[in-house]
Amino acid sequence: MTAPIPLTITRLTKRYRLPSGGDIEAVSDVSFEVGAGECFGLLGPNGAGKTTVINCLSGLYPVTSGEVTLGGIDVHRDPKAARRLLGVCAQEDTLDSDFRVFDQLVRYATFFRIQVEEGRRRARALLERFGLNGRADDPVESLSGGMKRRLQVARALISAPKLLVLDEPTTGLDPEMRRVLWDILMEERAAGTAILLCTHYMDEAERLCDRVAIIARGRILDVDAPSRMIARHMGTQEVVDELRPGVVWRRAPNLEDVYLKLTGTHLRWERQEA
Repeated sequence: MTAPIPLTITRLTKRYRLPSGGDIEAVSDVSFEVGAGECFGLLGPNGAGKTTVINCLSGLYPVTSGEVTLGGIDVHRDPKAARRLLGVCAQEDTLDSDFRVFDQLVRYATFFRIQVEEGRRRARALLERFGLNGRADDPVESLSGGMKRRLQVARALISAPKLLVLDEPTTGLDPEMRRVLWDILMEERAAGTAILLCTHYMDEAERLCDRVAIIARGRILDVDAPSRMIARHMGTQEVVDELRPGVVWRRAPNLEDVYLKLTGTHLRWERQEA
């Protein structure tokens, strides 16, 4: 029997009512799926609709139209069952500052009906994996911004989710920890976890994602593997050196070039050193 697809989004539309009257459409007719062992990138700037998609698939926002299923479970018909399959690291800091680092993970594990002793075992393993074992007994509020980011990702993994959703997960991380996180994500993918990565970092998407969707103004413009998308839209580009007539440079196009071609605007470029 074929296992259900971890995430399927079909023609998702979300509108908000404005205080002044009328509606604003945050996402429109969005469709994609994420398979087991796949890292899928949702690529676009802040305000493109990425976080709205996450909030709809998490069951936090009701959809205006369309359908979202996690492991074959309709998120809005049976949200409790669907959320048991989901691990989310939101863009904003959602940690509980009243707890110590270790206790934060153990308490969160109980939300998924994980026995305390098993939660403690998982918490110890995750703190070691994320380089936070030395801070286990420290208050959450004493952590640096980068450490809090690592703890949020660790917390999202404690339930061993079928779908891991990460909204700008490497923001605030130094190059070494960014590489550590990338390695952890690839380990999770190899173990069969489906990953939805929302990012505006081009090199991160090209390095980690099996497929990417370019989203702008709430609409998905294209979906494909990064290399195929670049080849289809850009091919090999030639650049004429204006200072030396007749000299032509060849350069490797990237997802920034694709985004510019599809939208007519630049996606804010931030290359991460790794």
